[in-house]
Amino acid sequence: MDKLPVSVLVHTLNEEKNIRHCLETVKWASEIVIIDMYSDDKTTEIASEYTDKIFYHERMDFADPARQFGLEKASNRWVLILDADEMVPFRLKEKIENIIVEDLGDIISIPHNNYFFGKLMRYTGWGPLQDTHHRLFKKEYLFIPDKIHSTYIEREDARYYEVIDEKEGFIHFNYLDVEHFLDKLNRYTSIEARALFQAGEDIKFKSVLWQIFSEFRKRYFKLQGRKEGFRGFSLSFLMSVYRLAIYAKLKLMREYKSDNPSIKIREEYDKIAEDIISKYKDK
Repeated sequence: MDKLPVSVLVHTLNEEKNIRHCLETVKWASEIVIIDMYSDDKTTEIASEYTDKIFYHERMDFADPARQFGLEKASNRWVLILDADEMVPFRLKEKIENIIVEDLGDIISIPHNNYFFGKLMRYTGWGPLQDTHHRLFKKEYLFIPDKIHSTYIEREDARYYEVIDEKEGFIHFNYLDVEHFLDKLNRYTSIEARALFQAGEDIKFKSVLWQIFSEFRKRYFKLQGRKEGFRGFSLSFLMSVYRLAIYAKLKLMREYKSDNPSIKIREEYDKIAEDIISKYKDK
């Protein structure tokens, strides 16, 4: 099979359970570039079976800072960004080939078939056509900022093309279970709260209440999460909790004038504990 002139970028951190499945579906690409954040499992060992282009980036809690770094390592004009927990089904590979051969656009939007808690989502904002991203593009048309969940910077003269057949979308094994979701929620909300704190920004309580209500209403009603039963309800509610967590963390940071308030809170607890202990010493 002739290789397609595409550089596939995969950002990794301890992805030994996912990376082989991912890379098996992009062997058709002429270049695979791995940007690893110093994994301490077998991620890079497995990846080296598929490519010798493995680069390292400072370990972060999220992949965004490494994406532009990876883009600069790509030697092809066409770039496909892929997460380690994603796969490219054969139908999508054929679509990518058609897009390149026919030059259908400069920036391509691709659907995601998201699996949450073991099931393929159809609604709640994670249905294939509800969750589309610009993942295939000519690299001169796009720049990737280093902030978490930030919007790509795209050239105004770019031609856009949307893949509208969900069977031609990524397969994304998103969250295994609620514990997995909460672990990422905790990390991501800390990152976003710190960014707001360092920028000197604040969030008003009324605004937070509105965000929490709006997030749930959007996902459960507008994006039809109610059709997915308890999963739809749980995910709609958890995403509203995401907004609350950012607010709560930011408020603590501002109160203690630190982006790591737990240190100062621990110092306060130690003082209280020492005072309690001292009463025993006085007896």
